Parts: sequence; structure tokens; C-alpha cells
Amino acid sequence: MIAWLGRVAAWFSQTLNLFLLFGHHDQTISARAHVNQHRAGWGLARRCINRVFFWQPDHCLQSHISDRVYAAEVLGLKGGNSN
Repeated sequence: MIAWLGRVAAWFSQTLNLFLLFGHHDQTISARAHVNQHRAGWGLARRCINRVFFWQPDHCLQSHISDRVYAAEVLGLKGGNSN
């Protein structure tokens, strides 16, 4: 049940990123905040999100890594390092 709730939360974040922030449909807001932390507003968003998820060290980075690992699995790559 916990895993399912996590997937629902990720889906909701991706949906908000797509429709409200005009972002990519497979990227969560947390991952986007990590990637764009150097851009205006996103650094503050990253800090706020990381505070909300205080029990997880650097939530936004972990979210970005999870997105990359999932993308690698979809593409049939190993480890999520598609550089």
C-alpha cells in the first residue's frame, strides 16, 4: 500500500509539472527543482521541497535519480547513467 501511495504521489507531481508548470510529463516537480536549481525561483523551490520532505536527505536529488533510473529501465539501459 505504501509503494502504491508513492506511485500516486509521483503521478500527481508529474501531472502538476505538466499542466501547471508546462514541464515534461515524466518528470516530478522535485526532480525538476533539482535540475533547474540554478534558474530563478527553482533554487528556492528546491530548498522548500527538501524541507517538506525533511526525513529524506536531499529529496530533490533522490527524485532526479529515481527519474533517471526509471528512464534507463524503460530504455533497457543499466544503472540510470545514460551519459
